[in-house]
Amino acid sequence: MSRVIDKLPAPAEKKKTKVIIASCSRTGTLGLYFAMKILGYKPYHMYEVVHGQGKQHMVAVREAVAAQHNRLSGIKRFDKADMDKLTADYDCLVEIPSWLGPALLDEYAQDPEVKFILTERDPDRWAKSVNGTAGFVVKAAASFPLNVLKHFDEELGIFLALNVTVYAAMADGTKPGQPGNEAALRRNYIEYIKAVKNTVPKERLLVIKLEDGLGWEQICRFLGVSIPEEKYPLRNDVGNFQAMAGAYFKERTRAAMLRLGALLVPALGVSGYLGWKYFVK
Repeated sequence: MSRVIDKLPAPAEKKKTKVIIASCSRTGTLGLYFAMKILGYKPYHMYEVVHGQGKQHMVAVREAVAAQHNRLSGIKRFDKADMDKLTADYDCLVEIPSWLGPALLDEYAQDPEVKFILTERDPDRWAKSVNGTAGFVVKAAASFPLNVLKHFDEELGIFLALNVTVYAAMADGTKPGQPGNEAALRRNYIEYIKAVKNTVPKERLLVIKLEDGLGWEQICRFLGVSIPEEKYPLRNDVGNFQAMAGAYFKERTRAAMLRLGALLVPALGVSGYLGWKYFVK
């Protein structure tokens, strides 16, 4: 099966990867993404994929996750060369490496200048947080109106498919509320954290427990940079995540409804069109 990454043009040059934040989603990664930007790095995180790069990168990341976790996908697994091509303009990877397995981390670890950061938290709280965020998106994707409107807005469909694929990888294909769901999330989380610690050289790995606090002091000391004047970015709690997701859904569903309305105009006439027009305001 052809991959989007293979169709992307080769970059003129690749920024040297300096830092890998190997943390799982829901362990302070959005705050770390913004923190690394403040420190002068150019980080590649899910936020950047969606809001900075868009559809092509969303499809590429989804293919990478599917290839890693689904042997029947027919997609060739990503290696460091693929990731270097995808992230040519970035020097820091955040969160996304956690979806692609420890083998990729091992490839990056071969460069003695790359540093790694791993944030971790209580596994049970992590599983509940995942279900309140990624699980929230998965349930929305399968429910009305998104399960209909995703067919009328390409970006919405791609975004939902990416989230469903990532969640399935973390939860062994189970869905929120199903038997064994939280157990699968918890087990995979614990195994991944252990794998990172066994893969990355200890002298180049900073491990931070969220319960002990996360801020500039640990990060800047480890990276050898000065502490900035700006406050450390706020953590992305469940309520904040759902508000951000809701704003994105509102934007994309409005676009989908406008397209759907355009398709319905010939059949429903002007009155039907006006109904759609005012509904999406």
